[in-house]
Amino acid sequence: MGTVVKVPDVAAKRRQRSPAYPFINLQTAIRRAKEFYDQEGRNAAPLRVAVKHWGYEEKSSGGLQTTAALISFGLMQDEGTGDKRKLKLTPNALTILLDERPDSAARSQAIKTAALTPKIHQQLWRKFGTGQTSDANMKHMLILELDPPFNPNTADVVIKEYKDTIAFAKPDSSATVPLAGGDLNAEEEEVGGDSKSVYVPKIGDYVQWEPKGVLQFREPKRVTSLSADGKFAFVDGNGTGLPSSELTLHDKPVITDMVTLPPITISMRQDIFSLTEGTATIQWPTPLSEESIQDLKDWLKLVERKIARSVAEPTDTKTE
Repeated sequence: MGTVVKVPDVAAKRRQRSPAYPFINLQTAIRRAKEFYDQEGRNAAPLRVAVKHWGYEEKSSGGLQTTAALISFGLMQDEGTGDKRKLKLTPNALTILLDERPDSAARSQAIKTAALTPKIHQQLWRKFGTGQTSDANMKHMLILELDPPFNPNTADVVIKEYKDTIAFAKPDSSATVPLAGGDLNAEEEEVGGDSKSVYVPKIGDYVQWEPKGVLQFREPKRVTSLSADGKFAFVDGNGTGLPSSELTLHDKPVITDMVTLPPITISMRQDIFSLTEGTATIQWPTPLSEESIQDLKDWLKLVERKIARSVAEPTDTKTE
């Protein structure tokens, strides 16, 4: 009787790898950035040193996940690979940590930008904007509309982290959505690139379609919806998705019913001349154009003829 050798089903055991997402929410990430700053300031530090500031060992998954999250939020940037890999805080992180002015608009905008830097946050923001939506609706997008999709358990974690971050940052329709260059999976050690600021359309924005720099709309149009991957936008009056890369942000068009001309100050002049029979009065506006002056001269000639006729044609009294 032969020996039966069982071959493991590799495909069945293969773990579904979800897309990148931050391991921690933004509020926690800012605390980790502060812990790094307290030790290193603006200087770069080797990865093995940086993770110890957060209480992790050099090659622990928690240290790598925290690193990936801070890069994903645009709070840190890295350079080098392996043992030469170093981390440092970004200008956006320094604004958040060091701008202590009360009600600082710059710090508030930096926090909003960080919240919308992770790629998955951009996709959720484009889809749902500032509007409230259910966890079930968001989960449907994450596990069925994205390619590659999230697995259901990870989707629940992403939804909680995203909602916590948005509640903390409070971005609105004016928030800038950058293109994340350092969006890493929790266990990856790829080198994050520099972030490049580009316009990413959001629902409610007014945009102009400019393929090859040629304007296609007479007036900017409002974005009504976006594809799940954010690559196409739909606008008022157009049922075809427009490439997001060809759209530019514009102000809401101002519609007026009439053309408003600059005001002209008009004053009235008057001259009174005394006669034996009474007074003669004439009024005219000033300033007058050359055409109006000529029209007035012509009118005065008509008045002169009328006055002359009143003298030449006295009242004829008949005696019965």
